[in-house]
Amino acid sequence: MKRTSFKEEGVNAREFFSFYRWFKSYVKGFYQGKTKEEQGIIALKEKHTLRVCQEIVRIGKELGLNLPQLFLAKTIGLFHDVGRFEQYEKYGTFRDAHSENHALLSVKTIKREKILQHLPLNIQEIICNAIMYHNVRLLPKGLSPEMEFYSKLIRDADKLDVFHVFVMHYERPLSSKSTIELDLPEGNGYSFAIINDILNNRISDLKLMQCKNDMKLMLLSWLFDINFLPTLKEIRKRGYVERIISYLPQTEDIQKVKRHLEKYLQGDHSGLAEINKE
Repeated sequence: MKRTSFKEEGVNAREFFSFYRWFKSYVKGFYQGKTKEEQGIIALKEKHTLRVCQEIVRIGKELGLNLPQLFLAKTIGLFHDVGRFEQYEKYGTFRDAHSENHALLSVKTIKREKILQHLPLNIQEIICNAIMYHNVRLLPKGLSPEMEFYSKLIRDADKLDVFHVFVMHYERPLSSKSTIELDLPEGNGYSFAIINDILNNRISDLKLMQCKNDMKLMLLSWLFDINFLPTLKEIRKRGYVERIISYLPQTEDIQKVKRHLEKYLQGDHSGLAEINKE
């Protein structure tokens, strides 16, 4: 995918900061009438969103995006989880299987509030579709080059910060633990199906998760859905894989996973580099 083949149009600074002000005002309403713990949970999602904006710009700069393209990417980051706040308000959970698909809820919110109405229709389409696809297991075939690129970009930026959120949680547990880990139960076991996916270089299926250890394994399987070399370099630099593995039972199964992922991280990722250079 050639960056130079993309149209120059995107989002300008004035438009982005208008979106940012709307976002801060919208989220502020969800803090009202909540307990301190509930406010902490909402704050986690708000802070996650703002860090994703930083991560998507970090990756985008490495990939050579111009300023309007960076603000477009940042707008996608700003709104990618805007449905999470309504989801928690209505259902008290972030687990889509027990509520609604939060990506679709985000798109519904954007359209209901007419936030993007002043942008060109093709830019609105890129934003809404990238958000809609940011949490699917696999991207659909036949997307336009721009749509595919921005969808992959938000998926990488989101995963990069989700790794951060969970690692920080494991290292400094929060009172909102059950919500962060999707209300999954404790347990010393884990899913052999998720382990099998990891050993075969596949991103696993959320439906396979039965306990908190499965959540950790699911995160590790995301390594095989990283699209850009700058993202993979950040994961290696921050030691996310090793840090997550250290909180799993140290069984032979987990040691196999550890060796496999270490080999993968040290391997040849020229395919990712080529995607960025085309």
